Amino acid sequence: MPRLNRQNIDRRTNKPEPNRVESLHGDRLLDRGMQTRRDDDVLKTPQRTLYDIDFAIKWFIENEIQPQITANQEIITVPVIFAAGEKWDNVQRLGYMRDEKGKLQSPMIMLKRNSVQERDSYRTLDVNWPQSENQLVYRRRYNARNRYEDELFPIPNTQPALSQELYVIDIPKYVTIEYDMMIWCDFTTQLNDLIDQILPYNRFAWGNEGNKFACSLGSVSFETVNTVGEDRLVRSTIPITTQATLLSGQEVRLETIKKMYSVKKIVFDTIVDVGNLNIFSTTQIPQAVLQQSGQVISGGSIVVSGGGTSTTINAATMTYLINLTEKQAVYSSSTTVTVNAFAAINPNNLTVATKNEFDIYINGQYIDKAIYTWTPSDVTTQTITFNTALLGYGIDPTDTVIIKGRWQ
Repeated sequence: MPRLNRQNIDRRTNKPEPNRVESLHGDRLLDRGMQTRRDDDVLKTPQRTLYDIDFAIKWFIENEIQPQITANQEIITVPVIFAAGEKWDNVQRLGYMRDEKGKLQSPMIMLKRNSVQERDSYRTLDVNWPQSENQLVYRRRYNARNRYEDELFPIPNTQPALSQELYVIDIPKYVTIEYDMMIWCDFTTQLNDLIDQILPYNRFAWGNEGNKFACSLGSVSFETVNTVGEDRLVRSTIPITTQATLLSGQEVRLETIKKMYSVKKIVFDTIVDVGNLNIFSTTQIPQAVLQQSGQVISGGSIVVSGGGTSTTINAATMTYLINLTEKQAVYSSSTTVTVNAFAAINPNNLTVATKNEFDIYINGQYIDKAIYTWTPSDVTTQTITFNTALLGYGIDPTDTVIIKGRWQ
């Protein structure tokens, strides 16, 4: 198994050296089969960072919960901040916050991220490299290779085959993030109001737009801060457990999104040579064609070459060829018989079956096609006229006349 070259070299102009890998083939960063140009699209590389999750939680508290308290008969919106290094140091030393002018900050909600841990139930065995199938595949609706056609002003489409534009994205990391939400107020009644507003959102999906994560609230703890010469503060701490996902723009120096097109298929046609025979001018089906009937009926196709033409035989055409049925004619006169049935339609060329696709038997004796005249029809009763001079006898009412061929 080749090992990735960890040196930062330009793989477009530098080839890997044999002593840098464990074999002479399979350089992972130089696999041209997995490379598709990205400079002709405007798709942004998807990613979700810790900042995105922090912002989503903060946005949900500010815009969805909208914590408010009443002070001096006025409704005050409680600000929400994140615990930066300086702010958290101030809280640890004093138990509360002051602004740059020394004013006590209350009311206030502060968020602090405590830990990030991968979820045990979603861990995968990634031994240096993830499995190649461990990816998400998205299909883009619009494809420049197969542009839409307008009915009034059609755009010429000369593509030989349809293809789909696909984007392969690595599966994100499933993590559990622990937060502490600390709330400061001047009075216990104000703190109680805030707790009442937040608790109903337990086990909701917190976030904004595409960044929403299941959040659960832990047990609420209360604390009173009494400092000599200062106003009394009441504080509450609520643990928040967030089930989130992380996806970097790059992992191990490789982009986490790849562009590709659907796999092209190479189809090999089965060609059956029947010499000079036209399979639509006889009731005899070549044995070579019958041997391929199973493949054709199951959804495949073959190409029959004969009579100077090549014909593609699909399931409908094969059924038409092998479906030979018998109809008994009715006596009309010594030279004429009729058949109350309709000739079949050839699905290959959408024409009515010809005279050559039927065989006539009188009392079990095959009759040559030159002895009678008949033009098969798919809409009227069939009338067959015999040349009794060539036949050597006339038709009797007791004669059994059978026409075997391709009927509807």
